Amino acid sequence: MNTCDEKSCEMKSSVVSDDRKVAEYFDSAAATWHNMYTRKDIWGDIHQERLARFLALASNLPLPKGSEVLEVGCGAGHAAVALAERGHIVEATDVSQSMVDLTMNNAVAAGVADRIHATVGDIYKIDFRSGTFNLVLSIGVIPWLSSPGAAIEELARVLKPGGYLLFTADNRSRLARLIDPATSPLFSAIKELFKKIFSSSDHLAPEPTGIKSNQHSLKEVDDFLVHAGLERLQCRTLGFGPFTYFYRKFLPDRLEVAVNRFLQRLVDLEVPLIRSTGAQFVLLARKRP
Repeated sequence: MNTCDEKSCEMKSSVVSDDRKVAEYFDSAAATWHNMYTRKDIWGDIHQERLARFLALASNLPLPKGSEVLEVGCGAGHAAVALAERGHIVEATDVSQSMVDLTMNNAVAAGVADRIHATVGDIYKIDFRSGTFNLVLSIGVIPWLSSPGAAIEELARVLKPGGYLLFTADNRSRLARLIDPATSPLFSAIKELFKKIFSSSDHLAPEPTGIKSNQHSLKEVDDFLVHAGLERLQCRTLGFGPFTYFYRKFLPDRLEVAVNRFLQRLVDLEVPLIRSTGAQFVLLARKRP
């Protein structure tokens, strides 16, 4: 028996197709994302700072040594390895078998393979009982999903009451988007024209061909959290750049990194306006008792 009408079935099929394309991309680009944490350009700088901040947030949580932690979208396992080195027991999942293999290779190299178990998994159907984990991380995953709200509900499901969720979402009001005439809402009439002209540029975000990450407002993120039974405890924006003019970079790598670090310092000082315009939201939430 058909359980959905033609239109809803087409929409569901499109969602599954988009998520599959993203999974295929990350599987094929595993080495690129593994090397992200040693790169010296703007992308490397942002991702390395993001990882450091997540680990700092996790360290400040009231989690006893040996706590059960889940990372969904573990990538090459840098966060999972760091958490295992701090004495936690880490379950790590990713849609990409290549990423899972890298995670275990890095765990072996770090001498923590006995505290990390990595498997291929689906963020929409996490293969653990409800209320299993003290801490769940999902770094750089939500922006790529067709149904971020459903994913956050599933992340919340496997948290213990009072447990913590650390995750990122891409900020729709990012500074780099606002100052480029081709992407700024102030120039929406010409946006599509220049997007077609310069769509071949290789200077933009490292996104899979034909797929782009989804950006949200903080209100939308808060709505996701409320529906999932979570409360936001902290939020800070992170990452500035690459800076473009009609999709083309105009700053050399070293200067771009310096500008990113300067603006990030202003965010940390809670400077009005700037503090809300980083590229990503770094969020800490807690599951309500």
